[in-house]
Amino acid sequence: MPTEDATLPGDSALVVAKTDEEKPDIRWDTLQDRLRLSVVSISSSHCFYFGHACAGSFNATGFVVDAEQGIILSNRHVMGPGPSFHKATFFNNQELFLQPTYYDPIHDFAFFRYDPADLKNSFVPKEIKLAPEKARSGMEFRIVGNNANEKMSVHQGELSQLDRNAPDYGANTYVDFNTFYYQASSTSHSGSSGSPVVDVEGDAVALNAGSGCSSSSSFFLPLERVVYALDYVRRWEIPPRGTLQAVFKHITHVQAAHLGLDPEAAAREGVLADATTGVLSVDKVLPGGPADGKLEVGDIVVGVEGRLNPAFTELFEVIDSLVGRQVSLRVFSHGEFKTVTVDVMDLYDITPSQFLCIGGAILHNLSLQLCFYSSARITGVYIAWSGCGFFLNSDIGHRKVIQAVNGVSTPDLPTLMGVLQHVGRDDPIVVKVIDHRDPRDEAVFVTRVPPLCIPGQVFTRSKVTGFWSREPFMGMSRLGDTVPALVNGFEQPAISDSAIGEAAVDAAVGLAQSIEYAVVSISSNSACPASGQYNLTETGNGFIVCKQRGIVLCSTRLVRNPTSILSITFLGLVSVSATLAFVHPLYPVAFLKYNPVRLHTADNDVDRQLVELDLSSLGNAAAANARLVVGSRGTVLMGKANGGLEVVPTSVSGRRQLSTNTCSACLDQRFYNTEVFSLSPEPDSSAGDLGVVCDTTSHIRGLWVRLPCCYHDRTKKNYVGLDMLLLLPALESLRASNVSPDVVRVLDVEFKRLTLETAKVLGVGYSHIRELAQASPVQRAVFMVCNILRKRQPEIVSLEVGDVVLKVGDKRAWHMDDLACLRGSGDAVLTVVRNGKEILLTVPTTSLAGKHTRRVIYWAGMFIQEPHLTALEQASCPWLNVFSSVLIAGSPIDRELNGVNFFITEIDGRPIVTLDDVANVAREIKSPDIESFNSSVASGQRLRGGKIPGRFVKVSLVKLTGEKKIVSLHTHDLYNPAWQIHRGPLISDDWVWEKL
Repeated sequence: MPTEDATLPGDSALVVAKTDEEKPDIRWDTLQDRLRLSVVSISSSHCFYFGHACAGSFNATGFVVDAEQGIILSNRHVMGPGPSFHKATFFNNQELFLQPTYYDPIHDFAFFRYDPADLKNSFVPKEIKLAPEKARSGMEFRIVGNNANEKMSVHQGELSQLDRNAPDYGANTYVDFNTFYYQASSTSHSGSSGSPVVDVEGDAVALNAGSGCSSSSSFFLPLERVVYALDYVRRWEIPPRGTLQAVFKHITHVQAAHLGLDPEAAAREGVLADATTGVLSVDKVLPGGPADGKLEVGDIVVGVEGRLNPAFTELFEVIDSLVGRQVSLRVFSHGEFKTVTVDVMDLYDITPSQFLCIGGAILHNLSLQLCFYSSARITGVYIAWSGCGFFLNSDIGHRKVIQAVNGVSTPDLPTLMGVLQHVGRDDPIVVKVIDHRDPRDEAVFVTRVPPLCIPGQVFTRSKVTGFWSREPFMGMSRLGDTVPALVNGFEQPAISDSAIGEAAVDAAVGLAQSIEYAVVSISSNSACPASGQYNLTETGNGFIVCKQRGIVLCSTRLVRNPTSILSITFLGLVSVSATLAFVHPLYPVAFLKYNPVRLHTADNDVDRQLVELDLSSLGNAAAANARLVVGSRGTVLMGKANGGLEVVPTSVSGRRQLSTNTCSACLDQRFYNTEVFSLSPEPDSSAGDLGVVCDTTSHIRGLWVRLPCCYHDRTKKNYVGLDMLLLLPALESLRASNVSPDVVRVLDVEFKRLTLETAKVLGVGYSHIRELAQASPVQRAVFMVCNILRKRQPEIVSLEVGDVVLKVGDKRAWHMDDLACLRGSGDAVLTVVRNGKEILLTVPTTSLAGKHTRRVIYWAGMFIQEPHLTALEQASCPWLNVFSSVLIAGSPIDRELNGVNFFITEIDGRPIVTLDDVANVAREIKSPDIESFNSSVASGQRLRGGKIPGRFVKVSLVKLTGEKKIVSLHTHDLYNPAWQIHRGPLISDDWVWEKL
């Protein structure tokens, strides 16, 4: 540590002692009045995941250190290493956008700029002097900031430790190193980051940086290196920063002795135990770095360029002054003193200042900050966020490092972009990744570039202003050819070990062999968030149900996001893209569409082997015989995600009504008015999503399907049995037409199954009860209205809760689906028992056709669409046509609104009735200065203020509860450009991206 009277280059003007005449009335009770003109509240929004920093919005503190130039000091983690926008609120409530001028690559400090000329009402902030030399153990201090977003809160304490190593916040977050930190007991927490730690004279002696989670400890960054950097920032220059790619830590002289450093030998080298509290030792050496092979973990540094026993500040003063040259270190290693010469690398060379955003994925070079924790080699491209729509057919997650693509090593981002330039859309790519936290954790993934890949952007940080310019990435725009996928071969069917007869085994094997060539593997990845679903990557299985038309049946778990980009793999040998043809609004199944011609062109042999499920027996069977009754025996042929079948003899153990709840956050599809069956034994849940259930004659009678679940609990596996008969109308429509089926009409009510005894109590007549009692058990049911979905169309509902519905027209309602899914159009004539009396009601029905999402607009952080069915069901307000269920962290709307799921009624005073209205407003209010600003940033021009292109707009919202809200936001068009994706009316139409 420097002595009390030591100063650093450029700080002499800041630490001149005050004369007696200049000293104010130095009392703590006047401190807030003195500092309120200096401290600002900072609203920060990190627009992208970058390094350890997550996207999001939060509040922090900063303080003016140069009022003439408009320079504010805060924390590095407040600014963030990636694109961000910030706004300072001064004491008089004036708000100014800030320019993210400089952040230190390692230490937790950053400088913002504002234009003093933008301040109004003759308001002139007062700068706080930086006085690192005044810090001493036991001194009383105050933290003045915005603790918990409370303006100008003051916390007090005493500095208790000046030479602790930097606090360790964990492996997956930002951590400082190679510096001392001060420690004290204080109650400051979130919102106080960036606050000045001041003495009684109001001078800053440290910068508030962090706190302990399980204690009242606060951690402060010393200001020596801050003063050094400020001198350069004032001159619009970048302070030189060097690195050896080594991490040092401070140890006591006793600890040094335990490492073999004899105190007398140390004294002969000039290291005196009574003059300092300890020495620096080598804690980590990154492989491949300048110090690799020169320094070893446990080495003790006793001198640098002739300076004896340097502390952190002295050591890095020298290193920073020798960037691009060599530094001479005197170290104690393996029982002897020696001098080593190490190359000093430019720290900015391993500090990412460019990233590729493609398909929602954020890719940039590795950094020292990311690698130091695990002592990993700084090479490869880091996946800061895996996004959606880019890594199709893979389990690649964020925080992995791309080492190679298609066999080509990718040590850095430019090399990776060069490789991707030659990859076409829908082409397979082989990606080798490692976990940078554990380089031994290697994996190879075969993935595909989706047909819809939102155009990439390359962002580059300006060293002058800190803003990021963008330019289009032209790779992956070529439409590739379908080629065989590099996946495992098709598995042979596996027969369960259950004890069954020899004849049953033969029948099961024969049945499996006739169906196995109908099994397909399905991969799904979201093009963008929609319908309450974020970035989803799912894999599972399905069955071909119409080979000629290319129709595949699967669980809705795979397509919860309607923008799903789909790939189907046949027999484990060839993959083709597919589209979402139809999601059944009542049952947990969906139909996909692929192009049979494209499959035939890719691999004719595979195409010839494929078969479709034989459902002909369902058309010939009576309705009662087509359903599996309780106790009936059969076989489940469970498809696997990687192909093949698992065959399980089973029996139907029960039938019940399926009723699920909707997560209020993600608005997953809710199932009701659905009759399902259960099996015993059940197939192994480790199998796929979908299986077929056959009766003893080997005819397909049902499905065993995995239910979708909320993304908060994606590992949950619940299966139900569904009568195949219920899906025939939709399948027949898809076989005959290229438009989405219009085969589902509903009564806008929810039913509950009753026992015959309860039905008698409610007034159902004896003749009805007797007819029902004589029917088969599967038909012996009565259905009562238990919920009116008033939120849909309240003016057309004429049923009431408690009504018992007996017939539709002149047909008995034997099953739940007789009431839940009506055929035809127009009104339904119902025989109803109400209040003990049998009456006839004419009830309008509602078609659920056209309720599938086919257009999504991104604007100001909101993904906007027409409301999907679940949103309409949950809405307490009248139906509106423009809805948003997903917000992006760190976007303009993220700061202004808590919660999701709302209708949009106005933007900037203009009524919003349709999605066209949103698109038109987005085009009209887009800033005309985007390209000129982008060019200025890219060319390195100086910019005084911090405002980026965009404008303030007012948005009127209505929540699902009916609550109205108005928010004001700044669009920040540079980092949040508006765009949309849409698809045509045909089931074979692909998604198309369009800039707004």
